Amino acid sequence: MISPRIFTFCYIVLLLLVFIGPGCSKDLPRLSGPQLEAVNHNLRGIKAEARGNHELALEEFSESLRINGSVDNTEGKLVALVNISRVNRHTGDADSALKAVNQALELVTPKSDIFSEVAFEKSSVELQLKNLAGAQEWAAKSIAAATGSKTTAATNLLARILYLGKQHDAAKEQADKALILSRNNSQTEEEANALRLLGILHSNSKRTTEALDAFGKALQLDKTLGKSRKIAADLRGIADVYAYTNSNAEAISFYGRAQSVSMNDGDRQAAAEDLLLMARLHDKMGNHKKFRQLMEERESLLKETEKQ
Repeated sequence: MISPRIFTFCYIVLLLLVFIGPGCSKDLPRLSGPQLEAVNHNLRGIKAEARGNHELALEEFSESLRINGSVDNTEGKLVALVNISRVNRHTGDADSALKAVNQALELVTPKSDIFSEVAFEKSSVELQLKNLAGAQEWAAKSIAAATGSKTTAATNLLARILYLGKQHDAAKEQADKALILSRNNSQTEEEANALRLLGILHSNSKRTTEALDAFGKALQLDKTLGKSRKIAADLRGIADVYAYTNSNAEAISFYGRAQSVSMNDGDRQAAAEDLLLMARLHDKMGNHKKFRQLMEERESLLKETEKQ
């Protein structure tokens, strides 16, 4: 499942314009044949990405970029470039992502309706490259340019960047803002993201009750969304809280649930990490046989992962 933030809003508007009947508005623009073809490539790219076919998605977005370039459609080029950047970022090719988003920045102006989306993607790429200062700068620009519900995701992004930069008080302030915005705009995924980060921040400050409450609420929301990796992260967060309070049996139970979710979702690296955490707790409790069993399972899992 892919995020609802996928950059298609202006294409949806353009598609609607195609089907406006005569006389509805003589001033509204109509799409040319090449523009409509570019839209279709873009939509096919999004469907391919949703299926996990990133190679095909890149082919479709690249063709959309080429066609939009052939008719000097700047807005269409921007959409294609941001989509190309996002797919490359999600597949770990940060250099290609950076190249695409930088090309988009050369085309967009700060007053453009699309600027906030481009700035958001630029921030996300800089974060992947571990350039926290650059990521923070562009997240702030995205927030400043955003309108309405678009502000929420950028605020969550800034909160995450501040947390990674160990600016925990500032991170909590932004996460609290994102939580309010998400609830006001009925943005379930962003609400879960804000709650998860607040859970981490509360956990780091040893505010056990608040941490468990935040992770628990995030878990329920992520379950309604079917976000497996985020469900696993929520379960892991709860387990971490129980682990530092020496509630080892509860911690093992939640790490086990996280491990099961990760395995069934195909995230073997995360599942292996959960096995390690469970093994250490069993060792701490004096259950050395179980420790050895889990470590052997982990080793076997990592070997299988290397073969893939």
